[in-house]
Amino acid sequence: MDAESGSGAWLEEQPLAGGHVNRVARVGDTVRRTAAPSTVTIHRLLSHARGKGLSWVPEPLGFDELGREVLSFLPGDVPHEMPEWVWSEAVLKDVGGALRQWHDATVDFTVDDAVWGLPPRDPREVICHNDFAPYNCVFRNGRFVGAIDFDLCAPGPRIWDIAYTAYRFVPLMPGPGVGAAPGGGENSPFAPSIVAVRLQSFLEAYGLADPCLTYELPTVLSVAANRLEAIASWTEEHVRVSGARALERHPAMYREHARWLRAWC
Repeated sequence: MDAESGSGAWLEEQPLAGGHVNRVARVGDTVRRTAAPSTVTIHRLLSHARGKGLSWVPEPLGFDELGREVLSFLPGDVPHEMPEWVWSEAVLKDVGGALRQWHDATVDFTVDDAVWGLPPRDPREVICHNDFAPYNCVFRNGRFVGAIDFDLCAPGPRIWDIAYTAYRFVPLMPGPGVGAAPGGGENSPFAPSIVAVRLQSFLEAYGLADPCLTYELPTVLSVAANRLEAIASWTEEHVRVSGARALERHPAMYREHARWLRAWC
């Protein structure tokens, strides 16, 4: 299928990897995604963040002739199979700093008449991305250059986002050779002692020595376990409604990881 670019030329549409929640395609230097009730709010949010200097979030460009949202394309690598460079100390600190930038930029976002992809969660300190993970981040030469997929954003506490991003990037998972879930699942490449050091590095990159944003490791681990239980329930409902069978095994893994975290902390 061809679609018209903003310049008036007709360009081939290229499906993009991922898409468990939404169908995504690239057309020239733009991305097209099925619009949702929250899309207008998310476009306003992205414009707000870019106005605060976050050039690494997509620029909202309205809607195309099919009613899909149009966003600027961020060139780079979006990892799904977790190459070794994803676990570098540089990436860990880049991501911690970027998440802090995102949260700070959203503190004063006006939520009047906002429509969200997920229910807001108290305390409503910032606008959480809710899925700031490797598969929603863009890298070039092994360094963070952007984030994508903001459709699940909603107001919530900073630590709710921090805990899930740490789960994915530290990662807060059982180490090599430890059973993760019935039928298989993801594991950390690191032993627990190294995981603890990496978590501290991530939290320091986020906190920037601000005592008000210094989170203790046991607190983050506990919130991460709660976050995984919540995403397990959400994923089960999403599979039921959408038929996304590729996600069927994920809830069991999330719950097993949550049990592991609670035992560890």
